[in-house]
Amino acid sequence: MARSLLQPIQKSKHLALSRQSCYNRAMWPSRSLTARPAIPDDRRALQTLARYEERVHAHLDWKPVEEWLGRQPFVVAERGSRLVGALACPPDLPDTAWIRFFGVVEGLAPETVWALLWPLARAGLTERGLRQAAALSLEAWTAPLYESAGFRQTHAVVVLSRPAGVAHPPAGPPVDVALRPAERSDLEAIAAADRAAFQPPWQLSAEMVHLAMAQAEYASVAERDGRVIGYQLATPGRNGVHLARLAVWPGWQGRGVGRALVGDLIAFCDRRGGREITVNTQHNNAASLAVYRRLGFQLTGTRFPVYQLDL
Repeated sequence: MARSLLQPIQKSKHLALSRQSCYNRAMWPSRSLTARPAIPDDRRALQTLARYEERVHAHLDWKPVEEWLGRQPFVVAERGSRLVGALACPPDLPDTAWIRFFGVVEGLAPETVWALLWPLARAGLTERGLRQAAALSLEAWTAPLYESAGFRQTHAVVVLSRPAGVAHPPAGPPVDVALRPAERSDLEAIAAADRAAFQPPWQLSAEMVHLAMAQAEYASVAERDGRVIGYQLATPGRNGVHLARLAVWPGWQGRGVGRALVGDLIAFCDRRGGREITVNTQHNNAASLAVYRRLGFQLTGTRFPVYQLDL
């Protein structure tokens, strides 16, 4: 995941003034709205929508919503010539699509815009042969939208934190496994390990792995006989770093490789004076939770539902 779930999307300090000056506070009738595919010319309006509005859901993504322009399904709602809502769910891989962005301006009911845009987006996914749609409910108001469209809650994402300065037992790699900082030449091997380690909807394409590596503060790989068998990738966090990705080839899972990679990140943070580390994982991923707890991570109590829909 691209950012910690403890880090909300930052809004402009001029939010209230922008709303008062730009949008009518009266509720707009749905019959005044029209829908169409998003186009490159929508970039600035989408940036404004994402930055200034409160009713905005943005997936934990590796690129901002406007960077998905040109990929479908990506649809917008208009009132006259003004863009007042948007829904983006372009797939990263050919079997699953996440709800990457949904937003509406003040004065519009989210359910009205969702009811207009989701059928168009779903049709686009079906035409492309997608098997599944998925969504994170990062905001309470999004859950009823997903449920109204037939999504069902399948599990939840939880957040763990490891405060700076917590002692931990040595977590060296297994015999004949070496740890080292990741290099650009490792990208293809890292992408392969990522796809092997995860199941839909949590897999990343090679493109996303490349974007993730470009945003990493620290990334390292576990290597056996010259072959990358696992990696970790950490991005800047609010008070330290966020362990955004940890993947180990299935044949090496349960043998201490993942624990060693997390230990390598902890050592990296300790060398820099001690820093908090956060991580997100599925609530029912017992193996991951056990690794993190042994290394001093504790559940924060933050929990976000995951919704899925068979197409």
